[in-house]
Amino acid sequence: MTDPTPILPRQGGRKPAPPASAEEAQMDAAAEAEAAHRAPGRPIRARLAELPERLADLAAPAIEAAVALRPFAPVLLAAMVFLGGLDLLLQGTGAESFWRKAILRDTLPLPFAEASHLFASLTGLALIVLARGLALRMAKARIVATAVLLAGAGFALMKGLRWEAALVLAAIALGLTLARGAFYRKGEWRDFRPSRGWVLAIVLIVVAVILLGITGFHNHAFVTEDFWTFAWAGDAPRSLRASLALAVATAAIALDGLVNRPAPTRPRAHPVPPAVRRLVAASPDSARQVALLGDKRFLVAEDESAFLMYGISGRSWVCLGGPVGDEAAGERLMWRFVEMADRARMRPVFYSLPFARIEKLLELGHSILKIGEVARIDLPAFAMEGPARKDLRYARKRAERDGLSFEVVPAAQVPALIEALRPVSDAWLAERTGKEKGFSLGAFDAQYLAHFDMAVMRQEGRIVAFANLWASGEGNEMAVDLMRHVGGASPVLMEAFMCEAILHAKARGFRWFSLGGAPLSGLPDHPLAPVWARIGTLVYRRGDEFYSFDGLRRYKQKFGPVWSPFYMTCPGGLSAARALVDVALLISRPRRAATEPEPGPEATPLDPPADPPAAPPADPDRGAAATPA
Repeated sequence: MTDPTPILPRQGGRKPAPPASAEEAQMDAAAEAEAAHRAPGRPIRARLAELPERLADLAAPAIEAAVALRPFAPVLLAAMVFLGGLDLLLQGTGAESFWRKAILRDTLPLPFAEASHLFASLTGLALIVLARGLALRMAKARIVATAVLLAGAGFALMKGLRWEAALVLAAIALGLTLARGAFYRKGEWRDFRPSRGWVLAIVLIVVAVILLGITGFHNHAFVTEDFWTFAWAGDAPRSLRASLALAVATAAIALDGLVNRPAPTRPRAHPVPPAVRRLVAASPDSARQVALLGDKRFLVAEDESAFLMYGISGRSWVCLGGPVGDEAAGERLMWRFVEMADRARMRPVFYSLPFARIEKLLELGHSILKIGEVARIDLPAFAMEGPARKDLRYARKRAERDGLSFEVVPAAQVPALIEALRPVSDAWLAERTGKEKGFSLGAFDAQYLAHFDMAVMRQEGRIVAFANLWASGEGNEMAVDLMRHVGGASPVLMEAFMCEAILHAKARGFRWFSLGGAPLSGLPDHPLAPVWARIGTLVYRRGDEFYSFDGLRRYKQKFGPVWSPFYMTCPGGLSAARALVDVALLISRPRRAATEPEPGPEATPLDPPADPPAAPPADPDRGAAATPA
């Protein structure tokens, strides 16, 4: 029987077996392609066509390493620029090499060498000044430093044929060019003008350089004739002229840095966008109503599904309470806020955050500080019966005997009531020798108070206490904000007032009633606790002379609340202490009404306020207003 399979001619060996699977077929095709790629007879043009791809594969690890090191590039390059400037300064303190001067004498006119020596020293001083701007990631500092480095390389060649220094300076300029993406902050000269500490460092460096020059040429008599001697062998006169130029330039820089600093300005208020009003009305957190105060800036998502509010104080951008609205959009806003603060050379601070917001901020590497606890009453479980409510029942009965009556005035009628409320507010402020606060606390402002229902307590028809009521969306929470009263009306005035407000919220069907916060309450008291916690505990215990921390907590404890912590996050190290001071200033200083445009990502930050440090950011007589969001 004949085999029907055709017999193929042999071509140099046995026919390979067919692949057993599609995977093996792919592997065979790849092997054949690799063999063809390495074949000796392969056209050179094809190999050259693939050369860019192979070079890219070889350069990929270096590119990845450069991207990973990009955050450190500004500091590293700033240090290199500083050292390059210092080297140029030190070059002017000694004599140039004889053989290098001999070559220059045959190629350059003497005036070129003399001018290059002088300008090389001034270039070194300029690089030291610019190093600070580079460390701050300023884009203009990078551009100017690149040009100054190249000029310094040219001066190093013309003054003494110092090609080694010229190559180093040119290499640093190349590094600045390649790392230009790391210098993304915009600003003017005043934004990286030397600080007082930097001015002092520059003065010390220049003085040391001048002294080295005098020591290096101690055999020369620095007289008028030497100063005006221009010759290839005149290293000492050149050093003297460079020292004089350095002294004059340093004095000008120091004078500019110390005198021409911008005057402190206070941030102005901003109009509340319609999207913010809508999101605040829908928020289940009643403390978000403080956004309507008008003393904050707002960052709103593009689709208007979320926003965050913040204020500027010192070197801090302080976000109050975190984002409001859609969770995903709010998280993006948090990152955008941090990026904006970084571009403006400010520290991002998140103040009065609930525990649920902390997890996202851990990714920023922030330090987390517990700053107190918030008291909230579970309204469905709240009742006036039982031995635990004996004091509250007495306060209500005593208030009735003292002729006190409680009512809630609708928001529409509040504008007509403002002038009757003003004497109460003025008397309250006069008793405490204080002033209006803001940011996380409401203020006595007619436009602001007109947004809310007003709880008032009257005695013989005269208003003796009032508080505006924050009511959250979804009937979740109610709180009192700005709480003011007069003295002498009744010893149980505030207890009775708060009881009536709580019962009013319960009757309206709200789930929670917020009594506000107790600053520094609930901090861990243990030898191994963080330093901030131990300091806060000490202030909480021993600070009654300045502020009744413990008294505020005991007052709120009468109502049987549920306590929950609130936090502040900020960059670690000394930034935490500075951020606390900035937050205290932001809350305690008076606001200024205005309508400025919202700052963008490249906004220039405001300078530190001129206000002195004030009281802690809470007040035991302001009820829920004492708590941040």
